[in-house]
Amino acid sequence: MTQNAQTYGKNKRWVRLKVDPADLRPLMKREDTRPFRDMFIWLALMGGFACLTCLLWGSWYAVIPLYVYSVLYSTGSQSREHETGHGTAFKTKALNKFFFELTSFMVLRESFLRTKSHDKHHLHTIITARDPEIVTPVPPDYRALLINLFMVDRCTRGLKDTTIHALNLLTKKDRQSGRTALPVGAARKARLWIFILAGTVASSLYLSSWLPVLLIGPLPTMFGGSLRHLFALSQHVGLAQNVRDYRLNTRTIYLGPVLGFLYMNMQYHLEHHLYPNIPYYHLPALHELIKDQCPPAYNGLWPVFTEMLPVLWRQRKDPNYYIKRILPNSANASA
Repeated sequence: MTQNAQTYGKNKRWVRLKVDPADLRPLMKREDTRPFRDMFIWLALMGGFACLTCLLWGSWYAVIPLYVYSVLYSTGSQSREHETGHGTAFKTKALNKFFFELTSFMVLRESFLRTKSHDKHHLHTIITARDPEIVTPVPPDYRALLINLFMVDRCTRGLKDTTIHALNLLTKKDRQSGRTALPVGAARKARLWIFILAGTVASSLYLSSWLPVLLIGPLPTMFGGSLRHLFALSQHVGLAQNVRDYRLNTRTIYLGPVLGFLYMNMQYHLEHHLYPNIPYYHLPALHELIKDQCPPAYNGLWPVFTEMLPVLWRQRKDPNYYIKRILPNSANASA
């Protein structure tokens, strides 16, 4: 469909659903037990598959646990970086901060960069020239789409930015965003990251083995990053731009328990954008509460990409073409 949706400038407010505050209130409550359990399971799985990789090292069979480990390292850390960056995973702020910093290192994106960027993404979701986290522009950049299946560009940029910040300097993007200096502690943290990465490389050289750099740093991030990129593409790509209704530019997808755990319930992405302060473990309940006011959810990633890929191809010549999500007749929303 040719895009004829409302532009950013015509509508001053985002459409909001009409939901009883009494129903939302319990969903806003945070706890420590559930997210700590999920984090422990995630770290334990990584530890188990890392040990299995070490035991099988020297055999081609090691590739299997190494790949599973890398998916947990790259894709699993991205969703956890996202949720703890919102500060909604744990009730205890210190736990959110600890896991946010840990997973920021694993995805090679410094925490101060993510916070400002992601706040803008929620404020200007898929508003061209305002949203800094649009996964692919229109018309699409096919080269970037393919390269980022292995997080090559993301990791290269992350290493470059971290190195510049370790020298207490600003990147070009920092200056363009209006920064005149790094936040307090950013340079010291960047130096710590560089020290850890350099130590990992030194360990590989000393041991004459690829194993250390395959377990820590950009290589596992790239090796296990394909699913992470597919998740990112599934959130908004191909949908309407420059509209102020999340139901038209954000998808919810039903996934099984394994992918849902790995993705930390961000398959309920429409619900997350509508109510970003609700913790990930309450998003399924929120979905049940509002689904009659929203377009139907996709049943898995396959239907998303069978619909999306032809649209991306057509957008080469027709940038105004997009997927129109049909709102239910019972939709009860207000501007």
